[in-house]
Amino acid sequence: MPTQCFFNLPKEKQMKIVGASLCELSRVPADKISINKIIQTAGISRGSFYQYFKDKYDLLDFIFSDFSSKMQSCINESLKKYNGNIFDMAGRVFEDFILLGKDEDNLNALKNFFLGMKFDKNNRISMLKLFNIPENFFINKIMPYIEINKFRDSSEDFITGISELIILLMKQSFTDIFSDYQNRDIYKQDFYTKLDIIRRGAIK
Repeated sequence: MPTQCFFNLPKEKQMKIVGASLCELSRVPADKISINKIIQTAGISRGSFYQYFKDKYDLLDFIFSDFSSKMQSCINESLKKYNGNIFDMAGRVFEDFILLGKDEDNLNALKNFFLGMKFDKNNRISMLKLFNIPENFFINKIMPYIEINKFRDSSEDFITGISELIILLMKQSFTDIFSDYQNRDIYKQDFYTKLDIIRRGAIK
């Protein structure tokens, strides 16, 4: 998150930096955003940028903090509503997150964020961190709610593996949807078909 130095700036200057960042993120995938482009557009020095943010990933974390807050709220509500059913929870989070694309200012930024995220272990962890979800969230927070006897295997490794498959599916589906938002219903159907395949492969 930004340093206190950033928050001490006039609101207008803060928004100028955020606007320049969103403009850059709308232009290229997240892993290719240029700090030089951002500081040129925002009219600040490189030294000033590093007084405000640790690096470009710190900046991305701040830009997506509103999305993060919404995601956390959705997950917490889903935990109560679906009693730890990770498949129903995934559907609810998926539907709510898609709605963020209705704001055209968000759409390109979301598209480039997911396009730029290669799904290796580090980026999976980065995706969780972006939404302030601890890496062990599924085990510590959801596991106590799950009816273990419904799964073929009740071990932590198995449940974590199922969770990672769902995250991978969501990442790919978000990339498709935000890249072709007008055809989102096609990708939504594909998401639910594949989610059901994971469900049927996991539950007796």
